[in-house]
Amino acid sequence: MAHEIEAHDGVVLHREKAWHGLGTIVQDAPTPTAALEIAGLNYRIEQWALSATDGEGHKIAVPNMVANVRADVRLPLGIVTANYQPIQNLELAEFCELLAEQGDTVKIESAGSIRNGGKVWFLLKGESFSVRKKDEVSPYILVSNGHDGGTALRCTPTTVRVVCSNTLHMVIPKVERGKVVKAQPASFIANHLGDVKGKVEDAKRALGLYGKSLSATREMIDAAAAKDVNREAVQKFFLECYTRDFGAIAVNPQNAKEEKARAKSQEAYLQFCQRFDAEKKLAGATAWNAFNAYTGWSQNDRTFWKDAAKENERRVASKLFGQDAERSVDTLTLALAL
Repeated sequence: MAHEIEAHDGVVLHREKAWHGLGTIVQDAPTPTAALEIAGLNYRIEQWALSATDGEGHKIAVPNMVANVRADVRLPLGIVTANYQPIQNLELAEFCELLAEQGDTVKIESAGSIRNGGKVWFLLKGESFSVRKKDEVSPYILVSNGHDGGTALRCTPTTVRVVCSNTLHMVIPKVERGKVVKAQPASFIANHLGDVKGKVEDAKRALGLYGKSLSATREMIDAAAAKDVNREAVQKFFLECYTRDFGAIAVNPQNAKEEKARAKSQEAYLQFCQRFDAEKKLAGATAWNAFNAYTGWSQNDRTFWKDAAKENERRVASKLFGQDAERSVDTLTLALAL
């Protein structure tokens, strides 16, 4: 993934740095509108008419399309149709305040942007809970929006594991014959048409301010934590997850590319085993800890950039919006099948 947090992005965090290690830290959890100011998200999106030129002085208008432009720095963020309604960052902050009004314990944990303001998020935190009285998990609602033309308004209940910052989007289980066959992300998604405030009640009904998704996620976590696993099952679990995410591993590599891929898989397995052994000391050899070992490796150990700052920037984007967020849900499904 390319560099995500750029020159015109900002992040605000409550009390301590999050997993990505970036941002302005505040002692008191601010309201979303206060976080908007601190993180520098108080810019407007304007829509500019488009034209095309051939480089020789000939110019023609581009009908039915406009550019979403960040007004404070005159930076184009996306090309959209003329009926696209931008959701301003202030509107998104006010949306968060309305969404959280029924839960006094829900406060802003972080807010920020990536891609020079092309994507914006607010993270609302609720009361933490523990797994087997040893493993603290904090629930959140991630409210995100994009100005790039390809990102809808989205409300996603998610959790962050306190001990090592593993992130899991909350899920609604699909059950067949008494078994969970698929964990599905519990998200509310709205397009860029109409008044954003008019979508609040729909979002509340869909999320239930954690409600059903939090309860279902806790049940699935508890079920995984109660399931003991042996080393053979853990090895099989890793192989299933790894080949799903990165492709088959050649048993007898035939070229340099296959050799490199096999070496990377072996390194990954060693890191996974180290995490699983550490998890066992915390709460035993369980399917929940196999899940945490894999997501811990995937989200925290696996690297793309040698530059630490760039790698941290990639991680925040991937955990909130990218592949890490998607993979964690599928990984939980596999863990429950152990």
